[in-house]
Amino acid sequence: MESFPRKELVSVIQSGMTGSRSAFALAVGRFATKLKHTDLPLAQEIAQFLSAENVMRGAGDFVPAPVDADSRMELVETIFPVVVPKRPVFNGTVQDVLDDVLKEWRSLDVLIQEGLAPARMLLFCGQPGVGKTLAAYWLAQELKLPLLTLNLATVMSSFLGKTGNNVRAVFDHAMSRPCVLLLDEFDAIAKRRDDDTDVGELKRLVNVLLQALDDWPANALLIAATNHGELLDPAVWRRFDHVIQFEPPSAELIETYLADLPMEEKVRKNLAALLHGESFSGIGQLVNSARKTALLEKADLVPTLVKNAVRLRMSKGNMAKPQEGEMLLMYLAGHSRREIATSMGKTHPTVGSVIKRYLGE
Repeated sequence: MESFPRKELVSVIQSGMTGSRSAFALAVGRFATKLKHTDLPLAQEIAQFLSAENVMRGAGDFVPAPVDADSRMELVETIFPVVVPKRPVFNGTVQDVLDDVLKEWRSLDVLIQEGLAPARMLLFCGQPGVGKTLAAYWLAQELKLPLLTLNLATVMSSFLGKTGNNVRAVFDHAMSRPCVLLLDEFDAIAKRRDDDTDVGELKRLVNVLLQALDDWPANALLIAATNHGELLDPAVWRRFDHVIQFEPPSAELIETYLADLPMEEKVRKNLAALLHGESFSGIGQLVNSARKTALLEKADLVPTLVKNAVRLRMSKGNMAKPQEGEMLLMYLAGHSRREIATSMGKTHPTVGSVIKRYLGE
């Protein structure tokens, strides 16, 4: 016969006296799970208190943000509710992991009652503009939680010891109620401690950070994002439930991203192929710029967008067939197809084919 779960009961009492709401709930869940073997009715009675509503209580409460002692500037920016106007587009691997995280959080009751926690800490790696920050916003929106973003410029202090104090203050603030905490440019505060060029203060900062990560509760989600994963201290990697690598979008993903724009399918496909190599952030800026230009100049959106895309790719030397770009720019500047053919030394049908592929009928 199973013995009474004394160890788990002690953990419950300890968490209740010293821990967070979520730590207490996890301890109670582990106790109830063990208790099922000796007293099932009592275990079921205890488990009924372990609801997501109880664990996540206080998510929308307003709590003043901590400030830097010297500048008096806030150390975090808070957004609630979080609204992402357009569903983000991620590759299959990234989307699968994000969906799994959401599934765990939406099943919080089931996990907590068994003494288990959902994924609490995610590390996003990848080049700038590939969707790391957008993914954090989207998760906060889907979980209906406040998004807290660390203000790195304010947190990093020139005074010895102050940066560590600021980081600790941010974590204490974030752990005070359910939220999503985004640590952008994570490598700035989690840099390898074996870098001899760094002063001791930065190494002490990593120690403070590691302790804060170990204390992170189960009813809040921490997301760290970095463009330079190779700079992170090895001990940091082990703290995360998932490490997600964000890649530049493929032509197929760009085509999906452009799906809500009014254009022929073949035009969208060719435009996506033209923009392959650009980040989602860059493409989004390109689309917004084209929309504003088309609105103010009372012009059609698709030709304006194609013109901007061609100019961008040619300025970077990344257009596979520069002559096609020159043809398109001449046509969009008002030159006839015959004029373009004569200038470029091409046949009239060749020029017409290029224009049709990028601009449609």
